[in-house]
Amino acid sequence: MAVIFTFKVDGLIYELAASRSNSIYLAIIGGASPTYQPEYDPFDWNYTPYITADVGSTRYPITVLRMVLRRVIQWIGETRPPLFSFSAETDKRRKIYRRVAQHLVKRFPYQFAEEGSAFYFYRIKMPQEV
Repeated sequence: MAVIFTFKVDGLIYELAASRSNSIYLAIIGGASPTYQPEYDPFDWNYTPYITADVGSTRYPITVLRMVLRRVIQWIGETRPPLFSFSAETDKRRKIYRRVAQHLVKRFPYQFAEEGSAFYFYRIKMPQEV
């Protein structure tokens, strides 16, 4: 998984990353918060806990969303992936992510598909005219 951006808001450390298949993930990887309770493996010293369920319970969700959106736009502009995706874990996040998806479609030349809680973006390669 390639890390796009690591940042800190209100004592929590977030990581925005993209997998090899260009699935975008946002996770809490450290910091101090009563909701942040990672499960550690005592035999894996290099383990980094990734918590995605508590991302929506932060005190500054708009700040987190703006930082993530800014970095996703930068990542798309720099790498120009042929496709990418992200998914929402709750209905509340699905509504927010749908607005983010509409913003990305207006800004970049991608087709958009929503299936359940997943949002897919892809480019259709047009055949060259002879």
